[in-house]
Amino acid sequence: MQRAALFCVIPLLACRNEGAATSEDPDTSTGAPESSSSAESTTTGDEPPYEWPQESLFEAVDPIIGSGGVGYRVGTVNPGATVPFGMIKPGPDTGVGAAQLPDMNCTGYHYDQTHVWGFSHSRVNGMGVPDYGAVLVTPTLGIDADKITRGGARSSFDHDGEQSSAGYYAVDLVDVGVHAELTATTRVALHRYTWDAATDDATVIFDLGYGPADGSSSASSVEIDPDAGTIRGMTTVVGGYSERFGGVPTYFAARTSKPFARHGVWDDAAVLAEGTATMAGQSIGGWLGFELEPGDTTVELALAISYVSIEQAEANLAADADGFDFDGTRAAAEQAWDAELHRVRVAGGTDDERRMLYTALYHAFLAPTIFTEADGSYRGFDDAVHDAGGATYYSDFSLWDTYRTLHPLFNLVQRDRQGEMMASLVRMAADGGDLPKWPLAFGYTDGMVGTSADIVLADAVLAEIPGFDADAAYAAARLHATEPRDNDGRADIEGYIARGWVSTDVASAAVSNTLEFSLADRALSEMARKLGETEDAQMFKIRAEGWRKLYEPDVGFIIGRRADASYVLEGFDSETWLDIYAEGTAWHYLWAVPHDALGLAAMMGGAPFARDRLAEYMQMSADYLIGPEFNPNDQVPYYWHANEPSLHDAYLFTEWGDPASTQQWVDWARREHYGTGADGLPGNDDAGTMSAWYVWSTIGLYPQPGVQRWWITAPVFERVELDMGDVDDDDRKLTIIADGAGPGMIYVAGASFDGEPLDGPVIEWDTIRRGGTLRLELQDTPSEFGVE
Repeated sequence: MQRAALFCVIPLLACRNEGAATSEDPDTSTGAPESSSSAESTTTGDEPPYEWPQESLFEAVDPIIGSGGVGYRVGTVNPGATVPFGMIKPGPDTGVGAAQLPDMNCTGYHYDQTHVWGFSHSRVNGMGVPDYGAVLVTPTLGIDADKITRGGARSSFDHDGEQSSAGYYAVDLVDVGVHAELTATTRVALHRYTWDAATDDATVIFDLGYGPADGSSSASSVEIDPDAGTIRGMTTVVGGYSERFGGVPTYFAARTSKPFARHGVWDDAAVLAEGTATMAGQSIGGWLGFELEPGDTTVELALAISYVSIEQAEANLAADADGFDFDGTRAAAEQAWDAELHRVRVAGGTDDERRMLYTALYHAFLAPTIFTEADGSYRGFDDAVHDAGGATYYSDFSLWDTYRTLHPLFNLVQRDRQGEMMASLVRMAADGGDLPKWPLAFGYTDGMVGTSADIVLADAVLAEIPGFDADAAYAAARLHATEPRDNDGRADIEGYIARGWVSTDVASAAVSNTLEFSLADRALSEMARKLGETEDAQMFKIRAEGWRKLYEPDVGFIIGRRADASYVLEGFDSETWLDIYAEGTAWHYLWAVPHDALGLAAMMGGAPFARDRLAEYMQMSADYLIGPEFNPNDQVPYYWHANEPSLHDAYLFTEWGDPASTQQWVDWARREHYGTGADGLPGNDDAGTMSAWYVWSTIGLYPQPGVQRWWITAPVFERVELDMGDVDDDDRKLTIIADGAGPGMIYVAGASFDGEPLDGPVIEWDTIRRGGTLRLELQDTPSEFGVE
């Protein structure tokens, strides 16, 4: 096997970057600042100390934002309870009666639905494909054949009886008279169910065949121990992505605060077996019955999951929740969120802007997912159990999305965690043989196009992220960038190297693949240069310009080419989704070269013409969204903030000497596509990608992938402080000061860093790497700053 030559079994921490922190609890080795309990003073550069007020920032979070929406504007955010990056994410699963929909219930919940089916325990925030949803638990009254059918134990609810905050969720289940509450640790969900009145029919159902929308289980088992007051088992969840590698075996162990008086199970034929304690099959489950006395109608449930074994789930339960302290656990979850949210401090702005910012930051800190068990082990991409070596191992990387906004944010404000995340990607390559495109749990999904791990790893190396082996990361990325691979490799890689493009004869979404590979190659060029691989740096730099061969000047778009070099002109329509593109139109992908914006302008005939076409495209989108043809169930053919390829488009104006247009359109997108309601996200949040865009846009920076460079726009806050601390420099902060920031003040008239003027609205890593102060001059009319 070639793998052995490139990948040894390496520790998750440190090879090139030594000295990264470790701790006895791998989940706390993140450099998280303690939340502020009193006013604190910070100083950056030559600025005088600034007194930050005492704030409980978790109180600004509203998890309902993005939990609704219609059509392509469904946020697929679940408002359940969790801790930052938690393995377990207990939350409500809803439906309309006994029905769920694939586009609305990807993560279980939709705000506009009428019934709560129960509470499942695994999900990826904002995912656009239904998956996970392990162990649906439902409190109810009684048990019968109807209740064990899909959605059969549902209860109606209304939002007046619903509460959601960072680390806590509660809802009144109207039909059965139960007030249900959830909170969590890293691996344990605590449920607290309070029935309205004393009853002998209080029942808690465990549905092991459930998966959101069209999800299911391929193999499950359950075992009830009435003497110990426990229920345990496993389910192999099979969803839209996990079905590609056989599903995700998920083990659980639970105990109750009260002894149960009755119990039973059901089988694949939905036949109840009261008094039976074990069952195995596919769509099976178990139930517990309680006799509740007047004044004592509350039952608590502590449930842990594991991806290793039932015994490990029991160990996780003992480690994370040795008892029943719901309120204490909730307080600890809130404290954990407060500490993480304090990585970004802001002064100024409206209450709604602060609420939206901290909710966006909350969403950004939900994924990737911690996959380290309480004993420090994890299940790898080789299906074996490994020791994480004292570090935290993560999975669930929505890389095609998150390389654009989320991981660049982590490079600034989650630097130690980012190191462990990058180490996890390197470990996946070591365990499974290749870097993944979209790793879910411990499987290759081949999700989306491109090889976005290359960009994420390169950015981390360029940002000097500690705690992972940069050489091993480069070796893994170079492998699938230079030869065919079995797992999540580059489509038509040999043809791409020879011709400069992916042929439409060989692969679908050939244009999108070409563009993504070009961007990845530019990132690899920068990574190679940083690591001293000069020949590779030049090779990848040349390859990064191969996309230019797809620009067809007569039609004025980047279109597909066959292996014989002929263009695919038949049936071409710039406003229609075609199979040469991934989730987009020719208009969307015309701008998908942020690494070569000047090259694109040259292909178009120069920067003035490129600016005009980009302005036309943006204006067509603005007009379309308020016009009679707009339907949220239809794809938007022009600038489309609901999907990732468009996210950077407005910033290209700055590359072409018109930063005022960037600032105008970023302000428009921020106002048009985000809000404070359940429909407050522009589309699927995609593991925090859309939320991270909002964070960037409100603080006045936006990352250019693969080069560690940021475009500068007007923040909505007068002062922003980013905690860039890591194991190498725990006191590093980046401060952004924009006196007079507020409505209408959207144009940047000047900028300086630590007192030194900047030439234009762009700043690079070498400037901010030690922290400091970026001071912006704002005005309400376009300025000449950065104009070319």
